[in-house]
Amino acid sequence: MTQPTIVVALLALALGYLLGRLRLGHRASDWAHWLTYRRTPITRREWRWWAAQPVFAVEIAYLITTRPRRTWQAWITRNDPPPPRGPAPQLRRIGDPR
Repeated sequence: MTQPTIVVALLALALGYLLGRLRLGHRASDWAHWLTYRRTPITRREWRWWAAQPVFAVEIAYLITTRPRRTWQAWITRNDPPPPRGPAPQLRRIGDPR
């Protein structure tokens, strides 16, 4: 490797590390969810709804491209009823011979 190649590789690693530490996607997602769900439900007539939609669109596109099967399965089963509950635990006193 030549010296400029090594410098470019080190700069790329430093930039990747910095972007990973900043977690810009996570911060944008938290901001959009906070903007949308912090008060009573909002409608399309409010600017908050429109400001959050591009962030949500990028989140959905990311999930579809990185986890297509899991995203599809979550979409298909989103309205399924919860699983049935198990039987209630039986309580007994300590020293009870049952």
